[in-house]
Parts: sequence; C-alpha cells; structure tokens
Amino acid sequence: MKILTRFFILIIALFFTIKSSAQDMRFGVFADPQLSWFTSDTRDFSPNGPVFGFNAGFSYDRYFAERYAFTTGASITNIGGNLLYNVDDYSLSTRDEEYPITSGTNLRIRGQYVNIPLGFKFKTNQIGYTTIYAQLGINGYIKLKGFAWNEDMSINREVVENSHLKFGFISYMFGGGIEYSLGGPSALQFGVIFSNGMTPAFDAGHGIITIGNLALRVGVVF
Repeated sequence: MKILTRFFILIIALFFTIKSSAQDMRFGVFADPQLSWFTSDTRDFSPNGPVFGFNAGFSYDRYFAERYAFTTGASITNIGGNLLYNVDDYSLSTRDEEYPITSGTNLRIRGQYVNIPLGFKFKTNQIGYTTIYAQLGINGYIKLKGFAWNEDMSINREVVENSHLKFGFISYMFGGGIEYSLGGPSALQFGVIFSNGMTPAFDAGHGIITIGNLALRVGVVF
C-alpha cells in the first residue's frame, strides 16, 4: 500500500509541475459497457460468473510530449460478481435483515463506486483519420452503495452493510484502442480496458476477495 500511495502522489505531482498549454490538454466523455467478476484466494468461496454494468464519466489527458500523456478523470461505475459459498456458518448483513449463508449459496453482489484512474497514455502518429493508443496505470475505487441478490432467500437488490463491501480498493489496469478523427482535436474513441483488483473489495468472512472487469471504451475526445 505504501508503494501505491507513493505512485499516486508522484503522478499527481507531475500533473501540476509540468507546464502546459491548451494544446497539451484533452478532455473526453465516455459510457463503457463492462463485465466484472470476483476472484478469490481460498477454496471457501468460488467465483460463479460475471455481472453486467456500465462505467460512465470523463477523462483528462495532459501531454508531456507529443504522443505521451498522464491520464486521469472520474466516473461512476457498477461492478461486482457472483460468489459461491462452499462452507457453512457465514452470514450476509443487509439494511433490512441478517441472512445465514450455507454451503452452495450463491450471492450476486454489485457495488456502485466513484472510479479515479491515474496512469500513462501512449499514442502513434495519426494514420489517415486513425490514431492507435495504449494506456496503463491504476484505478482507485470509492464505494457509494452496494446491493445483493439471491432468489432462494428472497434477497432482491437489498443494500449491503458496510462490513461486507470495503470503503474502497485499488486495481491495476491496461488497455488500448483507436481514436477516429472528426476534424481538429475531436475524435471518436473505441477501445478495451482490463483491470484486476490489487486490494480486497468484498469481505465474505475469510480470505481475500477482489474484483476484475473488462470494459469496452466508447467515447468522444475533445
């Protein structure tokens, strides 16, 4: 965690120390359909399928060279997954009730988060109307709400207590795609971004449960 904290501080410091003009900055908006899933480091819990969600927000690229930039932004994202309990003697706490969990129970959990990415972006020279880009870095997630579903226990989008979903977590991310010029600095953006949890996101009662996701980037850059 100390290394990650230092990385955040370094990137933020570089953002504010590099002199730039309007030509060095680009903003974008996006709405990304995505799939997300749990990963587990213990046999007590098994990932049991992804959930579908969206990630929508804005991006900000600050170029320190012609084709290299620091990238950040902010978005609202919905991520989670299905988690199969392979053991007894656990429970799920929601705002309405405490539910006992037995072996063979599947919980579908989805959290709503503010996502703040920090990373680097690399671009090729423009080829016709198209530019190819790649990006990598880390995502910082701050939880807004969490919900749970289980048909057998009649749990239908009940609010999960804070003891289960962590206040926040960090994941690494990388991806790439193309930008199709609309004339001037504006461009349509299409790409794929993969991220995977580096710190726990869900407390099932034992072990470390993280979240990974795969998003299709669909946006406009100005």
